[in-house]
Amino acid sequence: MKRFRTAALAFILIALVILPSCSMPFSADKARQTTLKIGVENIKGGFNPFFDGEDIDSVIMTQMFETVQRQGNENRFENLCGSITYEFLEGDRVKYTVSLDDDVMFSDGTYATIDDVIFYYYVLADASYDGRFSDWYLNDIQGLKAFYYDDKNYEEKLSEIDEQSESKSERDKKTKEYIKKNYSDGISVSEISGIKKISNRACTITFNSVNINAISQINPLIVSKAAYGAGYVKGKAEIIKENAETPIGSGPYKFKSFNKNSGFLTMTANERYHGETPGFDSLRFIDLTAKKLDGIKAVVNGTVDICETTANTEKMNAVSSSGLRFGVTDSPFYTSIIFNCKNIDENMRKGIMSLANWTGEAKTDYDGCFTALYRPLSARFGEYPPDVTEPFYPVDGKKAEEFFKEAGCKKTGEKLLDFEGNAVSYKMLCLSDGKDVLAKVANSFITSLKSVGVELKVDFVDEEEYLKSQKKHSADMWCGPVYDNTTCDKYEYYHTGGSLNYSLVSDLVLDLLLEETRKCTDYSERCSQTASMLKVVMSTAAELPLYQLKTITVYNTQVIDENSIPLDADLQGCRYIIPELRPVEK
Repeated sequence: MKRFRTAALAFILIALVILPSCSMPFSADKARQTTLKIGVENIKGGFNPFFDGEDIDSVIMTQMFETVQRQGNENRFENLCGSITYEFLEGDRVKYTVSLDDDVMFSDGTYATIDDVIFYYYVLADASYDGRFSDWYLNDIQGLKAFYYDDKNYEEKLSEIDEQSESKSERDKKTKEYIKKNYSDGISVSEISGIKKISNRACTITFNSVNINAISQINPLIVSKAAYGAGYVKGKAEIIKENAETPIGSGPYKFKSFNKNSGFLTMTANERYHGETPGFDSLRFIDLTAKKLDGIKAVVNGTVDICETTANTEKMNAVSSSGLRFGVTDSPFYTSIIFNCKNIDENMRKGIMSLANWTGEAKTDYDGCFTALYRPLSARFGEYPPDVTEPFYPVDGKKAEEFFKEAGCKKTGEKLLDFEGNAVSYKMLCLSDGKDVLAKVANSFITSLKSVGVELKVDFVDEEEYLKSQKKHSADMWCGPVYDNTTCDKYEYYHTGGSLNYSLVSDLVLDLLLEETRKCTDYSERCSQTASMLKVVMSTAAELPLYQLKTITVYNTQVIDENSIPLDADLQGCRYIIPELRPVEK
């Protein structure tokens, strides 16, 4: 028997030597490495999940890090690595249960547990944390603000600071000094009372009030506490910036290398991924901006295999004639004109809106590639009123004149004078290089208003100047993009106390509707409430929504198996599609 085992072993060894030299189809396929080339713009580098920029490299980060749930159709949440459920408690409180699937592993081979999730929450709640989620403490979670301020009596102290401050800047300065003092003399509040671990796979989070944003706010990135939390204690969030120089993720692919000079980022398939094995062995992200490449042309000529970009007529024609596979969906932003309600009378705003004939300019470059909006809400949301198909203020010169008259204006010669006899003149900032379709829209407004005697001065500015002006309310109008939130909630944009209320609109009925909409957990009720809220927004003439562009995702079917490409484009772009793609069999 011993001699038989020895002979068998010798045969196996000989076979192992001989087989690689044979031309066998299965061994050739197994040896073939497949790489998917993805065109993206402006790879910033720095892939720490706590500190990567706002929505920068989102396609890249999604391949390395996953959340418990993802946004699916109509921006509703779907389970990805676990679940989030809720139950109502007494006193309008809501208890959420965040659960993690058993088989979620990090790329370093360790299993993810609920401790990793709780660690994530605690970092976001730390006042020393200054990453992109640093406003997380604003959530109405039981005990969250006491932890953030490190003072159980924070409400009393903040009220005192308010009374002693003459301006917002002074209040902010004193609040920072208060927090710094609390953190420097030892930690007093070390736990968030509303977050409780109930097992190795689940925790509960109790909110003091109902809020439709809650799930999106507690939907955690699954990050490794061991990798990113080494040496971290409350008040020392800067330590996390230095941890895990090589990202330790939970997604379908893992980081391999990044060369900022070449604009190449490489990832390899995560063999420990809990989901279906990714179709390609590796991903190569190519920085289109750094290489000065047009995304669509790059797919056509084979430089990249997949690219996601804002669609326009020229790009659509190029893709259609090339025979490439593509998907189209609404972009995650819409374009609006926001009015400064403190500077422009309501009737004047209504009159200006009645002159807004912009569709010709949009059709020139975006015919078939945009959705005309008649309410200031993304068309991606199921709550967008489906029966709204006409402008709230139809283009009507005579009606505009009536509004101007109600505002106390009168036409003298070629100029419109206000009730004090001054020529009506406004300044608008436009987020544009002065050459795109937005510039054409802005110029059409100049012409329209000039026809009734109103002077409109337009400055084309970059994003930094645009946002700075909005925060300081230093213009009469702003023309630019409004990005999607995770829900239809518009509280911050239109409520009197909203942090993004650049228009400075203030309306009691609107405030109440915004507050109620935030509490509508029933979908049909929320749709009805949202429609009413948006109608009031339009009646105040605080914002004029223009259009929502389309996003096009293009695939090279010489590299990607066409059968693995979803028939319908994903609302979240290609980020969740990439792992599902399969290579063409050679």
